[in-house]
Amino acid sequence: MTGRCVVATAAAAAVAVGVFGSPIPPRFSGADTSLAVNRRDGRVAVLHGDKLQVLRPDGSDISTTEIPGKNPRVLEFCGGNLLYVTHGVSDLPQVFVVITVNGRERLAFPNEGLSEFFPSATSHLTLDGRGVYDFLTLDPAARRFFGLPESIPTGAGVAATYRFAGEKVLARGSDAFVGVVALSPDDMLLTLKGGGAMRYRSPGGVAWKREGSGGNWRIADVDPAAGSAVIIDAKGEAMGIDLEKGEVRWHSNGESGRPVRDARLLKSGNVLLYTGGSEQPVTIFDPTTGERSADQFSHAFARLQLSSVLGYWMDRADSLAGIIELSGNAAETLLVRGADGWYEIPLQ
Repeated sequence: MTGRCVVATAAAAAVAVGVFGSPIPPRFSGADTSLAVNRRDGRVAVLHGDKLQVLRPDGSDISTTEIPGKNPRVLEFCGGNLLYVTHGVSDLPQVFVVITVNGRERLAFPNEGLSEFFPSATSHLTLDGRGVYDFLTLDPAARRFFGLPESIPTGAGVAATYRFAGEKVLARGSDAFVGVVALSPDDMLLTLKGGGAMRYRSPGGVAWKREGSGGNWRIADVDPAAGSAVIIDAKGEAMGIDLEKGEVRWHSNGESGRPVRDARLLKSGNVLLYTGGSEQPVTIFDPTTGERSADQFSHAFARLQLSSVLGYWMDRADSLAGIIELSGNAAETLLVRGADGWYEIPLQ
């Protein structure tokens, strides 16, 4: 496609005007509003001020929780648990907290009772929501904490998980590891030095291993329900990996051969590919046909006369952060951060 997107800058009017001249408000208003969508079932967690509200896909309320501290943000929503960060609590500059949908605390960190370096600010919920995971560099303190043997060299990569039930820590270290996403506390997708990936389960060990060459791979997205992951190689080519067998399902670069910098799997099977740049930074890729649409994304904003929202996002983007699929919708729909909240953008 050769269509160009004409966008407004961040200085444009904050309120978009609809097709019939009436303002189109954000789906979730507030410049400081943060949100997370549960990919499995479409529930949405919205944090505005100190109120964290969990909604069903139809918008009806499930629960509301008051969040302590200053400037809290909800970060992730996996399984039955949510991860948020807040500031100025218990004399800590920031604290990360995992709570249930009904507001019961599961874990807060940094936590002297567990460890001051794992979990940490770089930790994430496992994709099933049953624990947290992180990727660390092996040093003497980490070796002592995880009990890793001297045969694993200092400086090696360590993939660590913490399971809420039973407070169980699992860690695997190797100088071949360069990254991890944990599907569960005992099921990891790892990328390998020099290119390649593997899936490791405990018990059971290595489920599969795929060799690569010419630089490290990065995990951009994983969708266990679809049985698929998107990995970006050192040249900026995205590939779809089958989670069960490790087979490559598809390859794609960005529009006009530009390297892919970030990617997201959509419920429809399509893939958002982010290449950056001032024009058409997002391509929609259809793995079943191999076709890439360079203008479908920008046209979706233009149809709603929300080009100012796209401009606001583009001015700040270096990845697909600020774009979340509203997975509870039947149609392919995105939530995109604008100056005054999150806007709902149907792609069709």
